[in-house]
Amino acid sequence: MDSTAPVSPRLLLTALILGAVPALAATIAAPELLQRWDLPITAGVLVGALLLARRRSAERVPEFPFAFGLAVVIALVVPTSLHLSQPVPPTNDERAYLYQAELFAEGKLSEALQLNELVDFTLRRRQVHEDQAQDLRYAKYPPGTSLWLTPGAWIGWPALMAVSSALCSVLLARSLARQYGLPHPGTLALLLALSPFFVLVQSGFQSEIATLPAALLAWWALLKVREGASRYAVLVGLACGLVFLARPLTGVVAALACGVGLLQLGGGAAARVRAIVAATLGGLPVLALMLAYQAAQTGEALLSPYHAYAQAFGPWEDASLAPDQRVPIDVYGNGDLLAGIGRQAARWSVGLGMLGAAALGFLGLWRLRARDGGAAFVFAVGLPLAYSLHWYPGHWAYLGPLYGYESLALLLIGFVAMAAAAPPAWGRNLVLALAAWGAIATVPRFGLIQEQVQLRSAPERVAATLPDDSVLLLPFVAVPSMQEFGMKHWTPSRHPAAERVAIIRELPRADHMLRALDALGLGGRPVYRLSPRTDAQAGEPDYEALPAPDLSGS
Repeated sequence: MDSTAPVSPRLLLTALILGAVPALAATIAAPELLQRWDLPITAGVLVGALLLARRRSAERVPEFPFAFGLAVVIALVVPTSLHLSQPVPPTNDERAYLYQAELFAEGKLSEALQLNELVDFTLRRRQVHEDQAQDLRYAKYPPGTSLWLTPGAWIGWPALMAVSSALCSVLLARSLARQYGLPHPGTLALLLALSPFFVLVQSGFQSEIATLPAALLAWWALLKVREGASRYAVLVGLACGLVFLARPLTGVVAALACGVGLLQLGGGAAARVRAIVAATLGGLPVLALMLAYQAAQTGEALLSPYHAYAQAFGPWEDASLAPDQRVPIDVYGNGDLLAGIGRQAARWSVGLGMLGAAALGFLGLWRLRARDGGAAFVFAVGLPLAYSLHWYPGHWAYLGPLYGYESLALLLIGFVAMAAAAPPAWGRNLVLALAAWGAIATVPRFGLIQEQVQLRSAPERVAATLPDDSVLLLPFVAVPSMQEFGMKHWTPSRHPAAERVAIIRELPRADHMLRALDALGLGGRPVYRLSPRTDAQAGEPDYEALPAPDLSGS
C-alpha cells in the first residue's frame, strides 16, 4: 500500500469505528478501565471532526501559524506548571524512582538499612527493596529512569528532567515527521505537545519519561540508516539499550522492531549484516551497565532488583508461606493474554484524545512501512501485545495504555499520514479537531491525579504545620485493608533524625514504638499521629498530639 495513495472517507470511517469498538466494549465488560468522562469527551472530539469534515477545504493537513514554536512552549510550560501543582508524586513507583535518583545524586547505589526488628517496619517503603541479607535498601526498578532524573535530583528539582524529556520528545517528533515525509512537521509536534496522554505522563515521574525520547532517538537513527547513513546503526543499538536500561521489556520490543527495519535495508545481505552487527555493538555497553548494576545491588548479574523484590514481597500473597514456597507475582508473564489485549486496546481507543483515532495511527504506520521497513508498525503492535501478559494493566490515572506510551508519537505520525492522504476536508478537519479539542480530555484525568496527590501528600502537609524536631506517626490500623491503604499511600522519611519533622510508621505496641523512637534517635521529641482518611475529598488531613508515655491510642 503506497503511503501517498488517496484514502477514501469510507476507509477513514471504517477505521474510526473499529478503533472505537474496544472502548465501547470496555464499558460493558470492564467499566473500571475507563474513567467517567473519557468516552463522552473523546466521542465528542470525533463527532466534531466528522461535522467539520462536511466543510470544503483545499488543504489536506493544516499548517498552524508558529506550530513548532507553540509546541515547544507547551512542552515547557504545561508540564512545569503541573509539576509545580503537585507536592508529591501520585504513585509509589514514582516515589521509588525519585528515591533511587536521590541516592545516585549522593554518589550511592544503595543505603545501609541499619535496622533491627523494631524499627524495620517504621521506615518501610513500597516498591523499595529492603535486602536483609546484604543490609541494603534500594529501589526495585531498573536504573535508567533514576539516572535520567539524577541531574534534577542533584539540584533539588527533579521535575526539570521530566520537562526536558517533554522538550526532547517534541524536537525528535518533528524531525521524525520530516524523515517520514509528512507535510508541516510542526503540526505533528504540536499534536504531540497537546496530546492529553503526553501531558499527563510528562506531568509525573513514570519511567516512560525516560524511555519516550530514547525510543524516538532509536527511530530517528533507524531512518538515518535507511536513508544511507550507515554510521547511525550504532546509535540505533545505543538508543534501544537506553530504553532497556529503564524498561527492559520495552527495550527488547524496540530492539526487535528496529531489527526488522534494518533487515529491510537495501544494498544486499552484507549491508544488512553490517547494520545489525553495528547496532548490536551499540547496545552492548548499556547491557553491560545493566548487568553490573544488578550484580552490585543483588549480588547476581542475572538477578534484577525487580525480581528480587517480587520474590521477597507480594501484596496479595499469603505472608505465612515460607520464602521458598512463595511465587513471585510482581513480574511479567502472570497476566491473561486475551484480557490484557482487551485492556490495551480499550485504552488506545481514547488515548489520542479522539475516539478511535489510534486505529488511523496503526493504519498510517502500515502505509508508511516502506520508509522504515515496517519497524514502527511492529513496535506499535508488539508493545501492547508484550505487556498484555503482564499481571498489572498499567496505572489507571493516565489517559491511555501506559505500557504502550513510547509508541504515542509514532501513532500520531501514522494519524497525520492518513490525514495527509485523505480528501482535503477530511484530513484537515481530523487534525483540527484533535488539536483544538483533544486536549480537553486532560482536565478530568488530571483531576483524578490531583486527588491521588492530595491523598498521598497528607503526611507532608500535616508535617508543614508541626513544630520543629517533632515526629509524625503514620497510623497503624488493625484492620488489614486499612493498614494496606496506609502502607500504599504514605511514605516515611528517608533519614528520620535529619528531618525537621520525622515521618515514620507506627507500631501496634506502644512499648515497641517508644523503643523504636529511641533507636532512631527520635526519643524525647513531641509525637503526633496522622488521622487516616480514605477519601481525598474529605477535607484537609487531621492529626492528634500524643502524650509521650502512651502511644497506644487507647
